[in-house]
Amino acid sequence: MYDIRAEMHLSYNHDVWAYGMVTLEKCMKFPVQVRKYVERETGEEKTFLSFPRRNKNGEWEDVIHPDRELKERILEAVGQAIKDEIQKDLHLPNVEVVSVNPIQPRVPPYAKAYIVGVASVKICGLLIQGITVKQGIKGLFINMPQYKTDSGYQDIIYGTSKAMQEKISAAVIQGYVEVRDKE
Repeated sequence: MYDIRAEMHLSYNHDVWAYGMVTLEKCMKFPVQVRKYVERETGEEKTFLSFPRRNKNGEWEDVIHPDRELKERILEAVGQAIKDEIQKDLHLPNVEVVSVNPIQPRVPPYAKAYIVGVASVKICGLLIQGITVKQGIKGLFINMPQYKTDSGYQDIIYGTSKAMQEKISAAVIQGYVEVRDKE
């Protein structure tokens, strides 16, 4: 049968549970969503796999129509990808703070946030340098190493899940506070 691969991400949208891409036979790729709804009669929350649609003359139409067997195999691949996505946050790797260097902040007028430190961490044997610690209106936060583009800044490296990003942030901020408070 066909080689079907799915890469899914959990969503924080109220009516989309997960979204991602399905690749069929390494030659066709299309987006899918696992959408949720509440059944009117029972009040039970249910989900369904949504394939690409488009608006044509004010009417929505399906663009992809897999046969029943292919649809079942796509559902299996999507389900496994979602399980993998959930499980990857269960055993996150250790974040070792290698260095944290507080800096004398330069606070430009009307700044919403400003840099107060620079840090390096080691994750899975990978040394990541140039993480900035910033002070904002709501407190401390970090930015992973970035480069500037015409449309703004882009992260060079980042955690693949919200849980990993939060683990890096918590370790760096804790390290920064410890070093800052010793001074």
